[in-house]
Amino acid sequence: MNSRVRPWMTAPRFAPLLGASIGAAGGGVYWLAALLWPTSIAVILSVLATTLLSAAAAGAGAQAAGMGLVGFVFAILVKYDALLALSAASLPFALPANLALGFIMVAGHAASRALLVSVSKPVSYGDLGIAFAIGFAPAVLIGIPGLAGLAAAIAARMLFIANLKHRRRSATSDLDLTLQLTEACFYLGALATWAYV
Repeated sequence: MNSRVRPWMTAPRFAPLLGASIGAAGGGVYWLAALLWPTSIAVILSVLATTLLSAAAAGAGAQAAGMGLVGFVFAILVKYDALLALSAASLPFALPANLALGFIMVAGHAASRALLVSVSKPVSYGDLGIAFAIGFAPAVLIGIPGLAGLAAAIAARMLFIANLKHRRRSATSDLDLTLQLTEACFYLGALATWAYV
């Protein structure tokens, strides 16, 4: 088969079935995401899911061509919406008006940078331990939402790096995307638990 021919083009009559499947997956992601987050975030995650599935259906060449940029754009959109929703959050300690969101951003950026150190080469165990202590401390101060955000960021880092290894790509080549992804997931994890605390 010609490498430029998309897999679905060998049987074009089934292209609408592929589209319906991708749409159903996007709808499922929206439904699940709407259980935890505001509608705007659920829509962004749903669009991300359908974009990734469409790229996978298009074949390896198209997938590799733009997924880094797509991931970066979606991370920015998720961060924007999550921070907008978190702007109404209150912390377990008193801060002047409008500083709570700033502290949440400190926690998200510090945690994402600490996780970035863990994929950088070379780094000593001592340096890594110090980076984790400094980077995770603001999240711990926030309490349960901060810890949930930290758990989400760590899980995102582990899954992303595992995906890179599976595709035989170097983690250092995708440091910016690792940073954006872990920060966005920190905010999503914090936001998902804030309503329950």
